[in-house]
Amino acid sequence: MSSGALFPSLVSGSRGSSSKYLVEFRAGKMTMKGSTVTPDKRKGSVYVQQTDDSLIHFCWKDRGSGNVDDDLIIFPDDCEFKKVSQCTTGRVFVLKFKAGSKRLFFWMQEPKSDKDEEYCRKVNEYLNNPPMPGTLGSGGSSSHELSALGGEGGLQSLLGNMSHTQLMQLIGPTVGPPLLL
Repeated sequence: MSSGALFPSLVSGSRGSSSKYLVEFRAGKMTMKGSTVTPDKRKGSVYVQQTDDSLIHFCWKDRGSGNVDDDLIIFPDDCEFKKVSQCTTGRVFVLKFKAGSKRLFFWMQEPKSDKDEEYCRKVNEYLNNPPMPGTLGSGGSSSHELSALGGEGGLQSLLGNMSHTQLMQLIGPTVGPPLLL
């Protein structure tokens, strides 16, 4: 292990190298001024992505230019994605943050509404219950350091079955006597 990282596959430096999205759908963004929400006319897409650093990103991308306007790192239970029932003239959704009053609005650009509920459910699932690193789309562990433990999932399984006392014994004392030099 020349990099010095204990688990190099989990701390890869290339933040955006994951190309597979957990969920993606066509949606435009909206801006709120006062109590009025108005649509941005650009064609866009919303996607949720787990990057190599294991963080979950909620993103909005302009489909015309390919530019990502919004790339938010979301932690479990930070927010909720839901349909705005008060809107009767379109299919509007809001990403509402639980702490504070921040809200981001999006209007669905998928031609049919039959998957709206599924997209909403998947966004909430991935934002609030992210998959364990390495469990989606990796195809198999290429990290030879973890092969003795049964791959990345084997380490999680091993640690997940330990009691708090056993884990603390494994880690050892965090504060010891002063070192005399």
